[in-house]
Amino acid sequence: MVFLPYLCIRVFNSAYMWNNRHSLSKGACELRKLTYLLITGLVLVALAACGGNENSSNDKKQEDTKTEEKAGEQKQPEVDKVDADKVMATVNGTEITGEDFNPVYENNQMQYVQMGQEVPKEQLEQMKKQIVDSLVGQELILQDAKDKGYEASEEQVDKELKGVKEEFENEDQFKEALKKNDMSVKELRKQLADNVLYSTYVEKEIKVDEVSEEDMKKSYEKAKEQGGSEEMPAYEDVKPQIKESLEKEQLGKKMQELVEKLKKDADVKTNV
Repeated sequence: MVFLPYLCIRVFNSAYMWNNRHSLSKGACELRKLTYLLITGLVLVALAACGGNENSSNDKKQEDTKTEEKAGEQKQPEVDKVDADKVMATVNGTEITGEDFNPVYENNQMQYVQMGQEVPKEQLEQMKKQIVDSLVGQELILQDAKDKGYEASEEQVDKELKGVKEEFENEDQFKEALKKNDMSVKELRKQLADNVLYSTYVEKEIKVDEVSEEDMKKSYEKAKEQGGSEEMPAYEDVKPQIKESLEKEQLGKKMQELVEKLKKDADVKTNV
């Protein structure tokens, strides 16, 4: 079983994790999954490289470098995982396993690990439930999309795959990323097909109402109040972002309602 969170690695904030859904159609999420480990390594290297002071002597720079190297050698908190073959949930007989669950679960912990912290146990449990809820919801939607005849054409998948490859310098780098993630091109194409299927379904089946000027201004004023003394940009300058944010919020609510509706007629069992 393949899931979009596995394809689109990121930290999610809501129980169903739908608010960032629009970005999937832009071809960026496929890259995140493939290059996640590479990017993490590059970020750590970049941070270490920025540690020196431009006005310091060469000796001081060498000292800083040694200190950073020692810090890098310190043992980082371990990322919690579940057994790859553990059944986290079943949706109408389709199993969601630890293999589907772990990539999202591990990434959600990375913000703590990168700061050298362990995730509080109670937060891990809450995180597990939220991720499983998301995976269940996405499987329900994928099943409903297939039941309604939605499908991804070879041309659409080819286009998505081309977008992924363009993010790499060459074919060898692309293949290396696949290898690091223990993924074949065939498996990637399956994920991309599910992505296309999911995106098409959401676009056709879920209609977002037009965001009114009044709602945008209310949102702006609320942000100003919460910002306190912090200076806010002019309303007209941030109006497009406010509109997009409210549309995503509305989409998230409608998708959550849809998932709850689909659950009523589905056989769903969770194991968290």
